[in-house]
Amino acid sequence: MVTTPTSAVHSTAPDEVTTLTASWRRSLAARRASPRTITTYITAVEQLDAFLAAAGMPTRVSAVRREHVEAWITDLLARRAPTTAHNRFRGCQAFFNWAVEEGEIRESPMVRMKPPRLPEAPPPVLREAELRAILAGCERDKTWLGRRDEAILRVFMDTGARRAEVLGLRLEDVDLDRGVLSVTGKGNRTRLVAIGDTTIRALDRYVRLRARKPGAEVPWLWLGRKGQLGETGVAGLIRARGAAAGLAVHAHLFRHSYAHSVLSAGMQESDLMAVAGWRSREMLARYAASTRQERALKSARALSPLDRLTEMKR
Repeated sequence: MVTTPTSAVHSTAPDEVTTLTASWRRSLAARRASPRTITTYITAVEQLDAFLAAAGMPTRVSAVRREHVEAWITDLLARRAPTTAHNRFRGCQAFFNWAVEEGEIRESPMVRMKPPRLPEAPPPVLREAELRAILAGCERDKTWLGRRDEAILRVFMDTGARRAEVLGLRLEDVDLDRGVLSVTGKGNRTRLVAIGDTTIRALDRYVRLRARKPGAEVPWLWLGRKGQLGETGVAGLIRARGAAAGLAVHAHLFRHSYAHSVLSAGMQESDLMAVAGWRSREMLARYAASTRQERALKSARALSPLDRLTEMKR
């Protein structure tokens, strides 16, 4: 195992990984990548660069080879979770693909590499009783924050939207008459998501209260104590409302739960991809894996051959 030093010495070559990382950051920003995506990608490349320098391997992009990246991934897997290694792999893969596009290298050293396999254990989902318990705490809280938190939680539960998508909502993105929200996801792609009647009611109540709060003139939908509600604020309120119901909850858990709920209710996987903002079936497969067997058994019971034969005799 290689220990990464706190600082590494690099040459001043223009195709150093560390030099091109700065250009890639600017390119990502120009492509309107989300701040979270930029941070994740840049972190991956910076960690690769530090590993290469510490191990005495090439740090010029043109000299990096597949075996160098594989050594780093192997080191990561020895120290970190497979999901972390998988995310770092994707970040570096995107970096080298960009370097090819920019003409810095002819071929990515990762072109024929496959990402680390993720464990088969599917992510958990929240059941209806658990969702009701979380909302019940907000419903009992008649304060401004109680109304706001209920509206936010209902949007997460009712749409399966990502945290950044919910936080990025503006007042103009909310159409309560049509029951739709316009969210902006990865790659600056905008899509519509539907909300049900109870979420419409909660949002309507929140918007009316919001209009009386200091700072209501800002375009952002969600207000905190000092202006726009940020990532730390929403993560904190979700954690607190979950803890009050005896649950450990984070925003992404609502996305998994939403996927299970709508698939169980009969939504087609292609429709779920559209409303969830997925362009790859890989993500759909991961989200749907949580309760695939449960849905299959439910479907099998409903289509029991012997039950259908009995019905035909009647």
